[in-house]
Amino acid sequence: MTEAPDPKGKKVLIIEDDPLLNTLLMDKLSQLREKGLEVVLATNGEEGLVKARELKPDLIMLDLVLPGMTGFDFLELVRKEEGTAKTPTVILSNLSDDSDKEHAKRLGVVAYFVKANFSLDEIAKAIEEVLANREVTPHTTPVPEVKKTQEGEYVIYL
Repeated sequence: MTEAPDPKGKKVLIIEDDPLLNTLLMDKLSQLREKGLEVVLATNGEEGLVKARELKPDLIMLDLVLPGMTGFDFLELVRKEEGTAKTPTVILSNLSDDSDKEHAKRLGVVAYFVKANFSLDEIAKAIEEVLANREVTPHTTPVPEVKKTQEGEYVIYL
């Protein structure tokens, strides 16, 4: 078994507009944060672009459906900039069409997770693998289905 990388001094930028998912991701990454991983949140593409330019992260986790600028628009811009052109990017999205996955791949994405089909453990593992310069392994763990009701509440179906 490969030892987990030392996250000290590494920076991850998460661009996600869902406050619940952001809270869950921050909680899940707390052990890595305690070891020195810096995690910065942005809730839209414009804010993410500013933070990416300032932070020059080691990894970007990106939703594709964002208010204002889409994740694809964001990727096209950061790929043109010297400081972020080669930054590994992991997609977390509700978009599951093969055409979206192919578009992301053409923009240099290293992993693509459909929100309804992943666990937080898989995301944490993907972060560790990218930070260790390893290829991200496909996720296979069955996960519960989470749906948002019209009232804005989340329901988990096990």
